[in-house]
Amino acid sequence: MRGTWLIFRKEMLEFSKDRKTVFFTFILPLILYPTIFTMMTKLAKGDSDKQKGRPSRVVLIDPTSAIRPLLQKGTKEFELVEAPEGDLKKALLDQKLDLILDVDPEAAAKLARQETFTLTTQVDESERASELALKRLKKALESQNQAWVKARLESAHASSMLAEPAKLVEQNASDKAREMGKIMGAWLPYLLIIVMYAGAMQHGAYVTAGEKERGTLLSLLSTRLSRKSIIYGKLLMVFTVGLGSAVASLAGWFLGFASLSKEIASSTQAAASTAPQVSAMANLANPANLLLALFLVIPMGLLFSAIIVLLGTQARNTREATMSMTPGIFIVMMLGMFSSAPGVEKMAALPWVPILNVSLSIRKLFGEQFVAWEYTLALGMTIVLAAAAVALATKLLDREEALFKV
Repeated sequence: MRGTWLIFRKEMLEFSKDRKTVFFTFILPLILYPTIFTMMTKLAKGDSDKQKGRPSRVVLIDPTSAIRPLLQKGTKEFELVEAPEGDLKKALLDQKLDLILDVDPEAAAKLARQETFTLTTQVDESERASELALKRLKKALESQNQAWVKARLESAHASSMLAEPAKLVEQNASDKAREMGKIMGAWLPYLLIIVMYAGAMQHGAYVTAGEKERGTLLSLLSTRLSRKSIIYGKLLMVFTVGLGSAVASLAGWFLGFASLSKEIASSTQAAASTAPQVSAMANLANPANLLLALFLVIPMGLLFSAIIVLLGTQARNTREATMSMTPGIFIVMMLGMFSSAPGVEKMAALPWVPILNVSLSIRKLFGEQFVAWEYTLALGMTIVLAAAAVALATKLLDREEALFKV
């Protein structure tokens, strides 16, 4: 054990000497993620305020003026503009206008006969301004339709309730905080797994194949330390850096979410909509949840580290080691994306699939759907796999051809 600790200290000391590497691994995520979240929030908020502050530009084709008074009444929301020359659709896509509204030529006559007439819209769904114009039109038209129906019922001396035989009252058994927690919990394990593997891979190649390239491996083997101590020390170092980078990124995400919630909450109108996000973050930051998640992440990080050290030591140089480790990133990404897909948590076989069951357990943990037996199964299976990977790596790396492969 003393030999393992000495190797670990040696590798960590060498790692700490490179200040740029330490900065990019542990410090940058704490600065980068909050900055990104803050910038994205301010840009989105600024664009939203700008769009809401100006009326939607509408080209109205209404021969009988059935809808024109409705749009002219809401001068703050709609601006009727003349149709530009050329193709109207191209003008819409070029953002010269926000909405094209074509009204039935017989709209006024049909309205007088109490018949239904149609309105055809053209919008650019890729533009927020166009979506906002359609939303405003639907809201105005809904209010106008209610007024028309009410007038028709009054003219027929009928009850206003005739237009609404049944009224649906919706009650959500869940709350917004729970929904936000499930969304965040779905992506959290995916991001954690990727960051942990990438952080371990980056430094795993350096302390294994890189030591062969630098010619320091022979000097290390000439000491009185056993090969197992050397292997365990390097394994512990790779695991520590991988876990540390994941924790640093996680802290950066939480700071970013906190900044996001604070920015939204700065508007008094958005205070009610912000409460669920704050509550969901409180659930994510719950010490019990974080501790249970950490118990799952540790053996999974050890599993990744064992695989990375094995691949790195088998390689002839750093380039070969990096190439052999890179496919693992895509495998982890695919597994993470699959585990974060909606409805996947209902698959009966998922708790028995390695790595995926860890992601599922973390997802349910933060989504307030904790299942004890699934968590225990994921933890036990990951510990067994990590122990098997460490044992296999130790056995294979103790061979001469692995250590001296050139």
